[in-house]
Amino acid sequence: MNNQNSNNIIGFSESNSVPIDRDTQTLPFPLNCLVVCQNPTMRQHLSTYLASVANLKIDYCTALDSNLKNHNLVIFVLDSNDHQAKDDIKKVAKQEINFILVADNISNDVIRTAVHFKVKDIISQQDVEQELLNSLLNSANELMQASKIAPLYTVINGKPGSGASFITSCLGEISANISNDEIAIIDADLNYGSLADTFNFDANYYLTDALNEIDKLDNTAIQSMMLKRDNLSLLASKPYTQLHANPQTLGYLDQLVWKVKLNHDLVLVDLSRGIEHFTIPLLNLSSKVLIVVQQNILNLREAKVLIQELTQHLGIDTEKLHVIVNRYSTKNSNITLADIKKVLGIEKLYVVSNNYELANAGIDSGSPLLKVADHKVIQDEVSHIIGELFPIEVPVKTTLLSKIFRRL
Repeated sequence: MNNQNSNNIIGFSESNSVPIDRDTQTLPFPLNCLVVCQNPTMRQHLSTYLASVANLKIDYCTALDSNLKNHNLVIFVLDSNDHQAKDDIKKVAKQEINFILVADNISNDVIRTAVHFKVKDIISQQDVEQELLNSLLNSANELMQASKIAPLYTVINGKPGSGASFITSCLGEISANISNDEIAIIDADLNYGSLADTFNFDANYYLTDALNEIDKLDNTAIQSMMLKRDNLSLLASKPYTQLHANPQTLGYLDQLVWKVKLNHDLVLVDLSRGIEHFTIPLLNLSSKVLIVVQQNILNLREAKVLIQELTQHLGIDTEKLHVIVNRYSTKNSNITLADIKKVLGIEKLYVVSNNYELANAGIDSGSPLLKVADHKVIQDEVSHIIGELFPIEVPVKTTLLSKIFRRL
């Protein structure tokens, strides 16, 4: 199978990725913005203009609300009441929230107050369309640099049934076991969501519940909504909820994932059902996409189509794609790793051995992989993937010898 024509044997011709122009109005960090504006015409103008900016959530009000905990940016559209403007600036600054002023003919007194409290920008109303987006981008970049943001890794089946959920559970479990990092797993399979059973968790709060309450989820709520075992957390999915879910609610999934990213060290998402409209934003957010395949022609054909969809239509960089060959065997298939690399066009390839009985033993007993007998080979293979791809901190094991040398 590993000959010069193996690509044609499996049924594919060579194909080059087509570069895609991405939306330039996507903020690199989510802004929850409060616009304080009494002028209905200006409010409508801002609403229309900002509607095209992704990763931006806006609430509008005519007077500053004292409860600002759900916002990280305030835009003041000033009127002629200088005293109120200065009071509002002080209130926002006291809560350490960034703010922008939009106004014409601002008094020197208001400008001095704004500069004293480190205003991010002052924009005239006529220049809003030319300058406000850049100001939003600067605010988003500043918040991103000041925040701890967990990388997002999505695990997706090259063909249904390839084992993405099993791989996700192994990666999450072993990452949590070998590090002190807070590992979060999101089960985004809204039809079969099986990870709660895999980890033997008794779930009573699900992904769709979190999406329905997206505006109420502060940092404390994000922590408490997750099923937790030591430093491993899971947000489960209830089987068949996609049949009844509101499509608009599913559109909040990227907002939810951002909140999880800001409260953990590493986030894994199980996309075992493949690409769906509501999961596309997650693929675009991902630091890496792990594609799970198996050693058969049909599986590789479907995986090839998936990779073309990811690269040519969604514009995902090939460098982000990594292939995991699940149930790999050197004995039961004449398809080699070299064949798979050539067919899929992905150089970064990893293997998890064929141990169907072991996987079933863990699933059937509801036991984590590490508690199932004879897990060592798969554990080593998954640990290798983690060491190669994951930016988690692995504590150095302390030995008597290392303690002696530390004292010297």
